[in-house]
Amino acid sequence: MKVLLVLAVVIVAVSCEMCRDTSGCSYTMCTTGNEVHCINHQCTCTSSGGSGGCTMASDCDGSCHHGLNHHCIDGRCRCTHF
Repeated sequence: MKVLLVLAVVIVAVSCEMCRDTSGCSYTMCTTGNEVHCINHQCTCTSSGGSGGCTMASDCDGSCHHGLNHHCIDGRCRCTHF
């Protein structure tokens, strides 16, 4: 039982790498075609949310499928994967 508890704590700790900016995301690994970004102080994998530019998140409305959250990062729409 103790092993399961320790394993659960480790999984939560790894899945919630905290950051101040993207350069602080040293442990979070994303699948091919995705990028890691620091969003709300959490390292998060994102995928492209279309080819259009943006200045704010509302410019990206409807660009992410399956209920993924959209963000405007460095002038590009990105979809988060939690």
